[in-house]
Amino acid sequence: MHLLLNRLNDNEWTTLVSLPRNDVKLAQAAIRGGAQGLKIHVNVHHHASGTHFGSWDEEKAEIARILKVAQDAPEGPISVGIVPGGTPFATIDEFTQMSAAGIDYFDAYPAEAPAWSLTQTHLDVMLAAFAGGDLLSMGLLESLGMTLCEASIVPHEEYGTPLSTLDLARYAALDISLEEAPFIVPSQKAIVPSDIPALQSTGAKGILIGAIVTGREEASIEAATRAFRDATPND
Repeated sequence: MHLLLNRLNDNEWTTLVSLPRNDVKLAQAAIRGGAQGLKIHVNVHHHASGTHFGSWDEEKAEIARILKVAQDAPEGPISVGIVPGGTPFATIDEFTQMSAAGIDYFDAYPAEAPAWSLTQTHLDVMLAAFAGGDLLSMGLLESLGMTLCEASIVPHEEYGTPLSTLDLARYAALDISLEEAPFIVPSQKAIVPSDIPALQSTGAKGILIGAIVTGREEASIEAATRAFRDATPND
């Protein structure tokens, strides 16, 4: 499908929303706010926040509803990507089902993605650069099949703090290490719409706003998404 890959390559900026729950009402709220792509999860449990995403079998009925509203989005079909877990990680058979359902790409940390996931998923491959990791290795992963990159490089103790100029330098360093794969910036920091021009200057092609920025309810997700879209009128 390559919906997100093509969009990032063809447009100056893209606003994506990571849903705090696999819930079609939250997806609809993000789309009303102008989301140009969505990210969902399976096989994930965050102990600190109490957020839990079940297995593919447990979540796929609601995911099908999310995929339907993404397909019918007012601006045209938008990408839906999936975090397939860490331990456990989705199986090859589940990836086949995901592709058939309309999932566009998967997103994982390199250490959690099995070797087979680079070549046997039928999805675009987004891998996450991570805090303390060697940014040069992300460029090497392109030759092995990575087509997209998420710049998840903020140390955990800095989550929720304002975006700094040091953060910009780190994102720019990632851009230098990548040959062709476009990268997006997740809202690990408390990014605000006015930060977008600075993020664009690093080479980033979009932002992925999640719970730190959007909150967890329909109204807050719609409002935050609209604020980021309104800050980039030519995207």
